[in-house]
Amino acid sequence: MPVWSELCAIARWLLRQPDPPPPPGTGQAIQAAEQAAARRQLLGLAEAERLRNSRWHSEPTQPNAYQPLTLGQRTGYQVRYDR
Repeated sequence: MPVWSELCAIARWLLRQPDPPPPPGTGQAIQAAEQAAARRQLLGLAEAERLRNSRWHSEPTQPNAYQPLTLGQRTGYQVRYDR
C-alpha cells in the first residue's frame, strides 16, 4: 500500500490537483476523542485528590519492630572475590 499512496501523490503532483479534503465530521470526531481523554484525566485527578483527603491516607503508619540486617542485606548480596 505505501507504493500505491506514493504513486497517487506523484500523480497528484503531476496533475497539480490539491489533496482531497478530509471526510466531513473528521475534526469533530478528533475533538470528541480529545475531550473524552481530558475528561478521563480530570476524573482520575479528582479521584486522587479525594483519596489524598480521605482519613485512611492521613493516618500515620505503624512502625515495624526493629530487625537487624543480615550481612547479605547490608552488602546488597554482592560477593567479593579475592584474587
